[in-house]
Amino acid sequence: MQNEDIAIDVLKTIAMDSSRVLVERQRAIDALTLFRESSIPALTFIERKTDMNVLKERCALYIRRIREGAAISMTL
Repeated sequence: MQNEDIAIDVLKTIAMDSSRVLVERQRAIDALTLFRESSIPALTFIERKTDMNVLKERCALYIRRIREGAAISMTL
């Protein structure tokens, strides 16, 4: 597994960890966007599996922006 894949997996795990506070989970999702197209599978997984609508919406927004080629900053 490459370093990028490991980082994406760790961030996905943080985003899915219900014992973490919301802001930590949001920042993990934000950080995933640094990997651009490579982050789409992880963002899609989070969007489908999380029980929090705010995280679902955040993932959906980032997926859409990445696919549209928009530049994404770490602040939403």
